Amino acid sequence: MQSDHSSAARVWTCVADRLKTQMQESTFQQWFANIVPLKVEDATLVLGVADDFFADWLRDMYDEVLIAALTAIDGVTYQYRFEVGYLPEVLEKEPEAAVPEPAAPPPEARGRQAGKTIANRHTFENFVVGEENRYAFAAAHTAAENPGVYNPLYIYGGTGIGKTHLLQAVATEYLNRNPRGVVRYATCEEILNSYVESLQKNTQAEFRASVREVDMLLVDDVHMLANKPQLQQQFFDTFNTLYHRNRQIILTSDKQPCEIKGLEERLVSRFESGVTTEISPPGFETRLAILKLTQQEHLIKLDESILQFIASNISSSVRRLKGALLRLVAFASAMSTTITMNRAEELLHSLIEEENASKLISIEVIQRKVAEHFDIRLNDILSAKRPRNIAEPRMVAMYLCRRLTSYSFPEIGAAFGKNHATVMNAMKKVPELCDRSEGMRRSVALIERQLRS
Repeated sequence: MQSDHSSAARVWTCVADRLKTQMQESTFQQWFANIVPLKVEDATLVLGVADDFFADWLRDMYDEVLIAALTAIDGVTYQYRFEVGYLPEVLEKEPEAAVPEPAAPPPEARGRQAGKTIANRHTFENFVVGEENRYAFAAAHTAAENPGVYNPLYIYGGTGIGKTHLLQAVATEYLNRNPRGVVRYATCEEILNSYVESLQKNTQAEFRASVREVDMLLVDDVHMLANKPQLQQQFFDTFNTLYHRNRQIILTSDKQPCEIKGLEERLVSRFESGVTTEISPPGFETRLAILKLTQQEHLIKLDESILQFIASNISSSVRRLKGALLRLVAFASAMSTTITMNRAEELLHSLIEEENASKLISIEVIQRKVAEHFDIRLNDILSAKRPRNIAEPRMVAMYLCRRLTSYSFPEIGAAFGKNHATVMNAMKKVPELCDRSEGMRRSVALIERQLRS
């Protein structure tokens, strides 16, 4: 493995030297200085980059330049391909990060058993705190400083709004405080794949050790456990083992535990036994603060008005927000130009159109989502039937149509074959139902969250 990396580093040094003669230093620093040479496979140089956007941009803008630079190095003409999720400082500090650890790793393994680099650029210091995530941030910080105080810590919310950042910040902070600590950080899908592999190879003992011989277990997207009874059994046993040892457990999901269909009640109970906190999409002020902080990582700076334009128009997720900023910075770097407001509008036009389209929630979409959630037919919601198991979902659908669309009471009523008074009654009755029934409150909140995301 080491010789593989050495070969890749040697080839990449030759390529980098050639690239430097063909472009401005600022362009090289912006796009090529952070590339990580990983290995050489059959005359293909494998390069690590931060994310998919970075890889796509390099392929689109510099494919020919890279191919030319890879020609005739020590008599070999190389191809290239990218792998995402790599940062140069991580690989230099811990070259073993991409390699699975043994079943019972020594303390100095520093929590890399999952074969997944903990991106130490994601820290508490560069996590922007707003009203939408303040409690989740405080709980995660406490878990890193005093493991076991909040156990388990369960963080839920939509895609791309900071859950993974907090998980990785916990790992980074804990390992800084406990250099010989062992942290297992993985997505639920990765744990599933490891478990399936252990069944195929008859290495279940090694699998169990990899998730239980740790000081801290951090699992992303735990809702992936749904409808997987064997994995749920393993997870239940692992949870109990770590919990009784007072080892910190942190889980993230896009749903509350009780909202995950196909999750055993005993796991729901375990997940809800600690601290559960939600992260909501960031407001304008938080989005603007995120852009200002992210901009510090780039050589090219955009005007305040451009940042406000991005923050005003991209609101669905932090990931898309940063992607919009990177798109402008990338263009400015590649074209050696300044980003004006007109240019920003042009470059982000398609992204903003997608953003606006995602906000256009139709009455039909709401009707279908409510019917799906309550396991009834769409025709039932649109019918004149009055049994409670149909009447209440119908009222919920009307209520959400009024909350999430700009349609008037008569327009919503007409879409259900009712009059405006029926919709007005639903607006009154649904909050009352939520007050009387925790299950109904959670159902309405879940459907609304899914529709907004």
